[in-house]
Amino acid sequence: MANTAQQELLGARAHRDWSWHSPDEVKTAVYEVAAGLIALGLEPGERVGLISENRPEWVFTDFGAQHAALADVPVYPTLPADQTAFILRDAQARAVFVSNRAQAAKLIQGRSSLPNVEHVICFEPGIDGTTSLAELRQRGREHLTRHPDAIQQRIAGLRPESLATLIYTSGTTGEPKGVMLTHGNFCHNVGQVLSALEQTFTFGYRAVSFLPLCHATERLVTYAYLQAGMSIGYVAHVERVADACEELRPHLLVSVPGVLALIRSRISARIAKEKWFKRALSERMLAWGGQEAERLSVLQPLPLWRRIRWAICDRILFRQLRARLGGQLLAVIVGGAALPVDLCRFFWGIGLPVIEGYGMTEASPVLAVNRRGRTRFGTVGPALPNVALSIAEDGEILAQGPNVMLGYWNRPEETAVTVRDGVLYTGDLGRIDRDGFLQITGRKKEILVLSTGKNVAPRLIEDALAASSLIKFAIAVGDGKPSVGVILVPNIDAVRHWAEEQGIDEMDDEGLLGLPQTNSLFNAELSRLQAGLADFERARRYEFLLEEPTEANGMLTPTRKIRRTQVQARHPALVERIYS
Repeated sequence: MANTAQQELLGARAHRDWSWHSPDEVKTAVYEVAAGLIALGLEPGERVGLISENRPEWVFTDFGAQHAALADVPVYPTLPADQTAFILRDAQARAVFVSNRAQAAKLIQGRSSLPNVEHVICFEPGIDGTTSLAELRQRGREHLTRHPDAIQQRIAGLRPESLATLIYTSGTTGEPKGVMLTHGNFCHNVGQVLSALEQTFTFGYRAVSFLPLCHATERLVTYAYLQAGMSIGYVAHVERVADACEELRPHLLVSVPGVLALIRSRISARIAKEKWFKRALSERMLAWGGQEAERLSVLQPLPLWRRIRWAICDRILFRQLRARLGGQLLAVIVGGAALPVDLCRFFWGIGLPVIEGYGMTEASPVLAVNRRGRTRFGTVGPALPNVALSIAEDGEILAQGPNVMLGYWNRPEETAVTVRDGVLYTGDLGRIDRDGFLQITGRKKEILVLSTGKNVAPRLIEDALAASSLIKFAIAVGDGKPSVGVILVPNIDAVRHWAEEQGIDEMDDEGLLGLPQTNSLFNAELSRLQAGLADFERARRYEFLLEEPTEANGMLTPTRKIRRTQVQARHPALVERIYS
């Protein structure tokens, strides 16, 4: 934070206006939080939970815990109480910060299942059973009066290998694992990103932050923003991003493909409402822009007449489209899921650079990224400085570098599988071209990465739905899609029994499953059985698969496990219908 040029460093919307904290105010808040935690008796290396939407207080807490030599444990505020409790128990958190009454209720109601939690600190005052953030800061001020060197003593004890955080990520079984990231991991990765994108993170500029701070990517870029001397406006909900961009006119944004796809669809819908001539002209100009996208992405000069054509398009249309995102964006950095090439071409074509990168929590998290002037569509760019990427014989992407995690919290066996001799086995499949650009081709591990950037373990949904007598098999899908869907193999005998009880006449299987009453029945089953899952994990749309999975047709293993890839390859139309 020492490099900042901004007097408005961290901000968030307060009712109709934006409320900002200056660098001095942020530094004071961080020190008071750190001293308050020390005053509570937390010892170096102990864990502190953090459950909150994006807001400046999240940063106060994160930096405060680290200044006190504690490791914070960020938890998605959308997780249900039982999953939240599992993470806090596993991390053995002694104190937990929460943003509001609803988050505090998750802990207060389940306090008996959280024996390690001694303190709940709420950002908002007046919540029974909690200490307010203001009260903790007051305690910190008093502690600093008596022990002015308390924080410096804690900082002096930190080493690059000291634990900075535990970030819990879903495993293939659905049980979260705590990724141990150190101060050295973060420092190296921030330096690597700033070195690779030095023209993107610009001193004195502003960013809008809306991806969850508990996700490793948004947290890492927050550190990079502050190191580069940028200010940050935090948005708690993605629905407010467009408004925030118009109000704050940011220079940089980090997003996921799903948000960009939504922006493009709204642009297309707006153009479709225009009169035929203006609509046809706009569509033609967008097509011309797309034709120039590759040249623009590598800063290759356009031929004179095409440069003139693009400038005319920019004056008539492109400039207006960019203005809806503030008009000053230098770039949008994209990660978390695969970016469709046509989406990338669209935004580059209207003069808005989209820079795709790749990483994983276990790598703190960035491993590769495209650069301004060195971009290749369909790839995630070359490796970061001091990161070595290679491809194993089976196509798995391997990574080495100072940003590779320490390991999984209390899981030495799983750590030994993922990190071997300093090499991170990513579980992703890819290829590296002769110029060093990495292309992701698939995934070894069974994790669905939604276009929103959320990671979902498919077995969570499948195991939940398997409890229904109406369902034989459930196959969760949604990789690269905005939400989870599910292919259901129905227990047709049970469905027919239900139909007889409802007085529904006999008909063939397809006709029975197509009835509105049957649709209502399965919607109710999905709602009931997925009640314990987080909102983003729930499958809300489905299609029926009438072909019975067997070993013979390749959809079932000898131990009667569904082969998800084979089901989707054999019935691609089902997935298309789910998302049509």
